[in-house]
Amino acid sequence: MDRRVFLASACTLVACGGRAPARPPSSSPRAVASSTPPPKAAAERTIEVLDWTFPSEMGGEKRAVVLVPRPIAPGTKLPVLVALHGLGETTDPITGANGWLRSYALDHTYERMLHPPLFPEDFQHLVTSERLTEINESLAARPLEGVIVACPYLPKDIGGGTPIELYARWLGERLLPRIRAELPAQADLSSTGIDGVSLGGWAAIRIAMTRPDLFGAIGTLQPAIIDAAMVEWATSLIAQKLGKRPLRIVTSTEDLYRWPLVELDKRLTAKGIAHEFALTPGPHDYPWNKGPGGIEMLLWHDRVLRGG
Repeated sequence: MDRRVFLASACTLVACGGRAPARPPSSSPRAVASSTPPPKAAAERTIEVLDWTFPSEMGGEKRAVVLVPRPIAPGTKLPVLVALHGLGETTDPITGANGWLRSYALDHTYERMLHPPLFPEDFQHLVTSERLTEINESLAARPLEGVIVACPYLPKDIGGGTPIELYARWLGERLLPRIRAELPAQADLSSTGIDGVSLGGWAAIRIAMTRPDLFGAIGTLQPAIIDAAMVEWATSLIAQKLGKRPLRIVTSTEDLYRWPLVELDKRLTAKGIAHEFALTPGPHDYPWNKGPGGIEMLLWHDRVLRGG
C-alpha cells in the first residue's frame, strides 16, 4: 500500500488604518512630488499546473502533471525534477499523474515553501523543532528559487511487465524533451533530478542507475527496499552506477522499510560511497507524503540542482 504528500497555505494581508496626521503649518516646506514612479511590488509567486497527455507507447499509456513556479524572470531557466508516485496511485494514468498533486498535495506544499516561514502544520506535525528551525533558517537565508516538477504516471508493473529500460527511454525521449521545448527548463545533466516515494523511490534508484545520462541527482523517499536481498542488490547497483552524482535517502521512524534503509546507509558508508541519509518522524503513509516527504524533496533538489 502507498500514500504521500504535502501542504496548503494562504497569504495573510494586514491592513493598517488610522487618522490622517494633522496638517503641517504653512511655514513648513512642502514635499516635492517625485517624477519617479514608485517601485512595483514583486509579483506573487504561485504554482502553475499543467496536465500533459502523450501517445500510448513504450510500454503503455502515458500521462504527466507538471508543476511550474511562476513568475519566471525573463531569460531564466529552471532545473527539472521528475517525481514518481507510490503504489496506491498506479491504478490508472490519470490517478498516477495526479498522485503528487491530489493525493500528496505537492502544489500546496510548494506554495508554502515559496512563502515561509513554515509551521508544524505544514509538516502534518511530523517534524522536530530542530529540523523546523533548520529549514526555516535555510529558506530565510536563501529563498526557494524553484524547480519544474514533472509527475509522470508510473505503472504498477514497473520493473516487470514494463521494463525499467523502456520506461527510462520514454522519460529521456518524450517527457524531458517536451519539458525543455515548452518550458524555460535547463537541459544539462547536473540540473536534472529524479525522486520518488515508496514504489516510486525504488523505481527512481533503478531508473537513475540504468540511465546515468539522464539524471544528475537522485533522491528517494521511503523507497520500497524490503529485505536483505534488496539491500544487497541496491548497494551493488549504486556502487557500480552512481559515480559522483548526489544521492539522498530519506526514511521515517515508522516507515515499514526503515530498517532495510538503515542497513543500506551503513553498507554505502562502509564502501565509501558518498550520500546523504535522513530520518524524519512519521509513518509510511499519506500524512508523511503531505508533510516531510514533499518538503524534504523540494528543498533538497532546489539546492542540489543548482550546485549546492
